[in-house]
Amino acid sequence: MKIVKSERIISLIKELENINEINISISELFLDVVGRVDVTSQSEMATLTKKFNLPENELYLSKLGDYLEIDWESDENKEMFESLIKPYINKADSKKYLNNPYYKTIKTNNVKDGKYELIIDRYQPYELFALKDLSFKDNYETNSFGYFSEEFPFIALNEKGVTWMSITPNEIETMEKAIESAKENVIVFGLGLGYYPFMVSLKPEVKKITIIESDQHIIDLFKKHLLPQFPNKEKINIVKGDAFEHIKEVKNFDTAFVDLWHDPEDGIESYLKFKRGENEFGNCIVSYWIESSFIALLRRCMITLLVEQNNGFTAESYAKSEGIIDNLINRYYRNTKNLTLSSEDEILDLLKEKSLIKFIS
Repeated sequence: MKIVKSERIISLIKELENINEINISISELFLDVVGRVDVTSQSEMATLTKKFNLPENELYLSKLGDYLEIDWESDENKEMFESLIKPYINKADSKKYLNNPYYKTIKTNNVKDGKYELIIDRYQPYELFALKDLSFKDNYETNSFGYFSEEFPFIALNEKGVTWMSITPNEIETMEKAIESAKENVIVFGLGLGYYPFMVSLKPEVKKITIIESDQHIIDLFKKHLLPQFPNKEKINIVKGDAFEHIKEVKNFDTAFVDLWHDPEDGIESYLKFKRGENEFGNCIVSYWIESSFIALLRRCMITLLVEQNNGFTAESYAKSEGIIDNLINRYYRNTKNLTLSSEDEILDLLKEKSLIKFIS
């Protein structure tokens, strides 16, 4: 990669570097607090509400800021909290999710089946959780988190005491658009606990659902405990197999949904394998679970490369990979070696989804 330096280009790369650092810092900050149950409590919130007569969400955000040890004397920290944290944390509407058709229909007690245990887990009052997939605003990643003021139950699948799958408000929110677009003949890669197949099976315009799942234990558990409760189970056919052995079949379907991962770093290679095959998918509408999070990961890596190249890093810096992030940056380096960037627009175009996928292939 050759960067034709100018005052404006150097300024843009520096700005992107600062934004990248903020995005990563905020993500790490939320990772530290998501799932913690000691931010506040029902009794404390009741006391604070009565004492200060302020909206519950305002009081919760104040407690969260204290928990995160925000330095309120720092104008920079206050501005970051006000603009990049506060707007994206809200009390979630428990009724919305408890009235979801899957929640209302699928019932289970704690069931141990082989190495898996199907349980009812719970969010504790004021426990923060990821809600929607992230989005972008002026190159900043905008997150979405929620909390409930009371316990919230959800179905989860544990393996050796570790949650492997669950149906939480996050799954409901992040699959909403994919469910809306489903029609006719649908193929699903990854079974999970069947939330997506359940919801699309309720749609009259969906005629058949083929699910590709590699884990026979998951298939057996699903067929025994969950599928019998599906009102339109006759639409569903489960095929045991590797997703990538069936990828060429996508062109024979009208809709495809891919959910083979737990998080972006875990799933980036699977996501990219499907993206590389999109030219072979014909007219099939393909959706990927948490796709925006994959794009955010790739953008971070490309910005890191831009900064390093602007700082004069040589080929030696990209000879070895220590982990997933290094591997992605090094691949971007190799695939952009012949690229010349001479304008701000060319740099910003490099951060668009189409370029991020093109240069990582």
